[in-house]
Amino acid sequence: MPEKNADGQTAANYPIDDKFVSLIEDFKGLSYMQIYHLMLGRYKSFPAESRIQFEEYCSKHPLWGSLCDAGDDHQVFENRAHALHEHWVDLLWLYYRLSDYRSRHILFALVNNWYYFDLNSLKNVREHLYHENFDMDVLKCCKDEVFVDIGAYAGASVIKYINTYKDYKTIYCYEISPDNLSMLSKNLAKYKNITICPKNASDKSDSDGASVETTTIDEDIEEPVTFIKISTMGDEQKALAGCSAHIRGSKPKLAVSVHHKIENIWRIPRMLDEICPGYNFYLRYHGTSVFPTELSLLATHE
Repeated sequence: MPEKNADGQTAANYPIDDKFVSLIEDFKGLSYMQIYHLMLGRYKSFPAESRIQFEEYCSKHPLWGSLCDAGDDHQVFENRAHALHEHWVDLLWLYYRLSDYRSRHILFALVNNWYYFDLNSLKNVREHLYHENFDMDVLKCCKDEVFVDIGAYAGASVIKYINTYKDYKTIYCYEISPDNLSMLSKNLAKYKNITICPKNASDKSDSDGASVETTTIDEDIEEPVTFIKISTMGDEQKALAGCSAHIRGSKPKLAVSVHHKIENIWRIPRMLDEICPGYNFYLRYHGTSVFPTELSLLATHE
């Protein structure tokens, strides 16, 4: 059996393990303010062009926190520092729960980017072979799949699914944006057995007086599902909770975006362990080298 370290995790055996554990040791030994000021200092020493790009991205996508160096607003670094200081145990837990070293390299690259602003680490782990969410080495599908796309947007993920796996039984698309729904219907019109659901898939149902009906996948879909993809701009935890009965009953494959909130990176796999123990976890990265986006947790049950 692999040796356990003092925190109950598997001891480092490979160079990437040593690197990740070394990062964790840093976080354990530093205060929140020390981590924050180290991040801020590294950011201020970054090339001006990259800082501008970084600030523009934070302005466009404020889920991770705001950033305006001229206005002394560095919330995104405050949030990252809190995550590293308060949740290093969760990050270490996730590292050793990941099922392949490709995933561990990605988690190391993510944390290394947060802490050191290392751009090469993210660049080196970016996926170039498979479409986002559809790694054929991990997620194997057949003609009887019931695929649920929560946050279907204009249909790109469904089209990628069909181009990757070809056959399926049924596809359900959940989307609430009127503009996206219009494009979704147009883009998927030529495909068979697709149900477009103009509903908000969340952790509870509510249609009283709301402009958009809110439902749970557990209540809305009666047949067993085999594959669930979730990308809802920060509400992934609620959507996942609304799939709990299906997850326990059918143990579907899952592909969940975990970059829209910092805590999703460890909280989503923790939730899955609570809902239905026995899932194998993988990370796949399709984002940029500057800001860690397009990070997916893939999960399959034993």
